[in-house]
Amino acid sequence: MTTPAVLEAVPIPEPDTASLDKAAKLLEQALGVGPADANVAYMLALARKRQGKIGDARTALRKIANPDANVVLQMGLLSFEENQFAQAEQEFNRAWQMDPTSYAAGYNLMLALLCQGKVQGCAPLVGQLMPLATTDGERQFLGLLAPLLERCKDTGTDKPPPLPTDKLNGELAHGALAVMSAADEQRLLQILMGLGQAEAVFPLLRGLAQARPDSQQAQDAFAAAVLLQAKKLGERCQWEAAERLLAPLAASFTGNNPACRSISQSSQIAAYNLLGCCQCMLQEFDRGLDYFSWAIKLSPSDPWLHQNVALAWELRGQIDQADGPWNRYFELQNRVPAPPTANYRDNLAYEGLNRLADAFSKKERWNTALTYLQRACRLRPGDFDSLERLFHMYNQVKRPEDARRTLKRLRELRPNDPQMELYELDLREVKTLEDIDRMLGDIRKTLNKYPGDARVEDKGVAMVGNVIPLIGRMCDQYTDQLSRVMEQVRRLPNYQINWGAVDDVLRDLQREFQKLRKIANKCMTLVTNEEHRRIIRDLTAHIDQKIDLCQGRGR
Repeated sequence: MTTPAVLEAVPIPEPDTASLDKAAKLLEQALGVGPADANVAYMLALARKRQGKIGDARTALRKIANPDANVVLQMGLLSFEENQFAQAEQEFNRAWQMDPTSYAAGYNLMLALLCQGKVQGCAPLVGQLMPLATTDGERQFLGLLAPLLERCKDTGTDKPPPLPTDKLNGELAHGALAVMSAADEQRLLQILMGLGQAEAVFPLLRGLAQARPDSQQAQDAFAAAVLLQAKKLGERCQWEAAERLLAPLAASFTGNNPACRSISQSSQIAAYNLLGCCQCMLQEFDRGLDYFSWAIKLSPSDPWLHQNVALAWELRGQIDQADGPWNRYFELQNRVPAPPTANYRDNLAYEGLNRLADAFSKKERWNTALTYLQRACRLRPGDFDSLERLFHMYNQVKRPEDARRTLKRLRELRPNDPQMELYELDLREVKTLEDIDRMLGDIRKTLNKYPGDARVEDKGVAMVGNVIPLIGRMCDQYTDQLSRVMEQVRRLPNYQINWGAVDDVLRDLQREFQKLRKIANKCMTLVTNEEHRRIIRDLTAHIDQKIDLCQGRGR
């Protein structure tokens, strides 16, 4: 963390690294050969501190038997460096009690309190520090900080920030904050932002923005603080609290205050994007889409915004509406920040396209799913798994020629893969019982040719499973024909029935049902899934009933 505001007790010029390391080693030797000398231990601590070895620096300071205020101050600086603000507060407070004239101890105590959000404890400290300030600039700065602390001491970070107004009220209209110079404002903002504790200093930035509504710097800093605070709330899944923080800020972008309207475009985009995320997480998808669309108007080439729009449509259950935004996202993928990882963008696009192919397949949007799968295969033309999925997709959408070309490529990649023989069977057009019978026979031959091959067995069983519904549909067709014949026989008087024609139809139907029975028996010997077995048993029982019915009515 960068802490430019923390004051050192004794300024020491920064030596080069090699000299610093040599000096530290000599000081350690000196400290180890005799009784612990406070000055040696102190200098060793400073050397280790400047090397970034905080633990070693603290160890050296603890060797000082009777530490004075300056040593305790250094202990506090080490704690502050490690973001241990509660411990730093105790050490700075102790140093100031030991030396009430130490401006550094009091000033750093105030910063430690600020970093913990203890605004109320900071306000009285400013009055005590004013007489100790060594320059007019320091006194002027404290004079600006005092009214800001007083204004914010009773506020919290969980309250929605009021919009900056065009007119200040009360004494602030003519107070020090309202008339401070740009340089003073810049220093105040550097102090607050340099602490690196956005949640703790948030009320102060809010108060400064209210006090200086026409200041571009103040409004930008406040907007950044709101965004950071809202992001942290979102990370804790506190979406409603984040929305309450962001909504007034977003409303100010189109308000009457020129300073708010001229807040950086990046901050406006981030605010709209975060608000869109909050609304979607709160199931307010229409409002979320509105916020995302406003962000896209400001940054039409941001791929993440188009991705968020697509995800919002998906979450809303309208995946067809997500197709356009997803395509725009993939068009802009070259703008996606890439870490130092090989082929990061291509891998990201590949995984995203495959996910969308799966999503649209589940919704039976086969042609859209095929489009995404084709794009994924173009990214990895030699990937067997992708081509295999593409082959099955071509079969699904009834594009046999494309499926054959894909199968040819699969054979080139794996010429000895026995599954390819079953894939050849997948390309057959199955319309009649004879087609089904031949396919089942060829499946059995392939299984016998490659005994013990789990992949072939799984694929073969899956193909048989796909045949079972077709057998059921054919059985239903024959059953309907039989029902119509039997209905006519029951409805017409005996002398009006052409029994010769009836017998011919019944014999033909009986032969078809017997073929179905034979095919069902073949399926039973091939399937291993118990659910498939149950379906076949039920189907076989139904077929047997129809065969008996045909025989009973025949002559």
